[in-house]
Amino acid sequence: MNSNGWVFRLGLVMPLVMAFVLIINSLISTDETIRLKGNQIEVFEDASASMDIEAISKLKTLSFKTLQGNAVPNFGFSRSNIWIRFTLDGNQFTDDSFILEVKNPVLDRIDLYEFHSTEYKLINETGDLFEHNSRQINHRNFRFDIRPSKQEQKVYYLMVNSGGEQLYVPLILHSKSKVAVTDLKDQIIIGSYFGIIIFVILFNLFLYLIIKERSHIYYVLYNFNLLLLQVSLTGFGFQFLWPNSPYLANVTNPFFASVAVFSLLKFSQYFLQLKKFFPRVNRVFQITGIVVLINAVISLFNVQPLLYFAIIGVNVLTLLLNVAIIPVAVGVVRKGFGPAKFFLAAFVILVLTVFGFVLTNLGIIQSDFFAANGLLIGSAMEVVLLSFAIVDKFRNYKDDALNNLRALNQLQIEQNVVLERKVEERTREIFEQQQEILSSIRYAERIQRNILPNEAAMHLLFPKSFIYYLPKDIISGDFYWINENRDSTNEQNILRFATGDCTGHGVPGAMMSILGYNLIREALEHLPKGSSAQLLEEMDRLLKSALNSGAYSYASDGMDIIICQIDLDKNTLNMGGANLGALVYRAGELIELKGTRRPLGLIDEKLRKPFEDIHFNLVKGDIIYTFTDGYVDQFGGEEQKKLKQTGLKELLLQIAGLPLHEQKESLHQFHMRWRGELEQVDDVCIMAIQYGV
Repeated sequence: MNSNGWVFRLGLVMPLVMAFVLIINSLISTDETIRLKGNQIEVFEDASASMDIEAISKLKTLSFKTLQGNAVPNFGFSRSNIWIRFTLDGNQFTDDSFILEVKNPVLDRIDLYEFHSTEYKLINETGDLFEHNSRQINHRNFRFDIRPSKQEQKVYYLMVNSGGEQLYVPLILHSKSKVAVTDLKDQIIIGSYFGIIIFVILFNLFLYLIIKERSHIYYVLYNFNLLLLQVSLTGFGFQFLWPNSPYLANVTNPFFASVAVFSLLKFSQYFLQLKKFFPRVNRVFQITGIVVLINAVISLFNVQPLLYFAIIGVNVLTLLLNVAIIPVAVGVVRKGFGPAKFFLAAFVILVLTVFGFVLTNLGIIQSDFFAANGLLIGSAMEVVLLSFAIVDKFRNYKDDALNNLRALNQLQIEQNVVLERKVEERTREIFEQQQEILSSIRYAERIQRNILPNEAAMHLLFPKSFIYYLPKDIISGDFYWINENRDSTNEQNILRFATGDCTGHGVPGAMMSILGYNLIREALEHLPKGSSAQLLEEMDRLLKSALNSGAYSYASDGMDIIICQIDLDKNTLNMGGANLGALVYRAGELIELKGTRRPLGLIDEKLRKPFEDIHFNLVKGDIIYTFTDGYVDQFGGEEQKKLKQTGLKELLLQIAGLPLHEQKESLHQFHMRWRGELEQVDDVCIMAIQYGV
């Protein structure tokens, strides 16, 4: 907010408040009200508080002092009994009866005597030391029904004692028929004040619930205790809230005042950010707050002189705080904290009001209205301006938050641009890396396919055969192998082939497949006449030796494989399988040859069992099918379940009568239909060889 903004708001509030005050003041000034003051009143101070009416009535006239000018009886913070003597002439009033009002509801003791000739009569004995029903008239102030006779003057003695609080005794005579109008006008002022304070409490409580700033809750506590203090000071508390408790009537004023001062201290600390701007002043405020709380506790004892000490203490602390906080606020304003301007204006007004109230009490300023309502007006303007300060601080927070948000948004935009550029660069790098990796994998695919037998080699050795080979990725963990061993001496005439499935797929599986391919060849070199089971045992030994030859041990790397050896001279098939078996189609049925339930590379010796050789007599036209688990484990179909060996067997029975190249195409088409949109789960390898054709 610029410097003109808060000046404008202050300039708007001040005329409105002053206009309200002037209107009410003019309304209260009425011919039906007479104020007793100045030379109409004589006073005598009984410092020992021991004299009764008889002793007072016998005093010489010179013992009483006549007030000067238009002064209102004011004795400061006194514990003396003050006797006030005044004379009323019945000819002053048109009515036969009227009401005497002592407009100070916090007096401890007040006795009114009517004196005529040598006789006196006690009209009423009351005060805060008595229950509220002790009053002659049920009212927040002290009111007495007086009936002076026409053509006659009567002398009245009024004894008052405040117990150490401000002993201010404004005396007002009301026409009994018009007193209700005066009450209404007072209630307009006090009710407006209470309404302002309640609104400020609710407003700041709402702000606290929104932003959770501690200064707001202290400001709410300050206004709440200020409200209770004014309820007590105006007499409404004793009249309506605790009419049967003289104890509360005496202790509430210093207690609520002390708690209000403590809350204001804490609010000032947090609102002005004294810990940040003036740490030493902040520590002084903390210590002062502790002293104020001690004063609040002392006030609850209601024992003279402790109560008197608490009353004096809270008034002194309040005055010092109001004066001392102004230069502190000026310092914070100079630090550049804008909301402190409203804070400063609020306390300047409050201090001026307090001094005006004091000057009124001293008789320098003659205004009964200001004496009765000055502090109400000053504190109301204070809380309104402090609320402006809070709103201004909230607006500053909002502006700072918006500016920070704009800065963050701008930073975010800049970061997004940088990030997008980096993403583009990184994407290009990743794409290039992917292309390099893909190129390497394509090259590995060519190497793998060059190692595996091609179709020409297959058909040369097995004229009626096919290989359905479908890697999940570009390269495969499945492999196949063929070998021919023809002896010119006719001692051996054997054709060999194998189908293998290594752990994993992709690059890891391909590496294992190359290893498996070489293991078969190496095992055959070690055992050129070995059976299928013997070759498997040798491969198992070689695999463990290869995988454990480095610095790291392997856990579960291995492979499933089936090795088949066809003896062309004996028309027999020797088969050994590690977790894989074979299917032989003959004359419309499938014969299943099961392998040993054990993979190559098994670590746990307890689960090891020897590989078994299976011997099967072949007939011309038999078709031998070997396959890995990729085809049967594929999910698909309407229920998206695995095909399983049962499904493969049914399919083979349907297509076994077709030429082998058509069988291969049928297997492929079925696989594509079966999996549909689902991902291929594993590498696929199916080998088919027709014997004797």
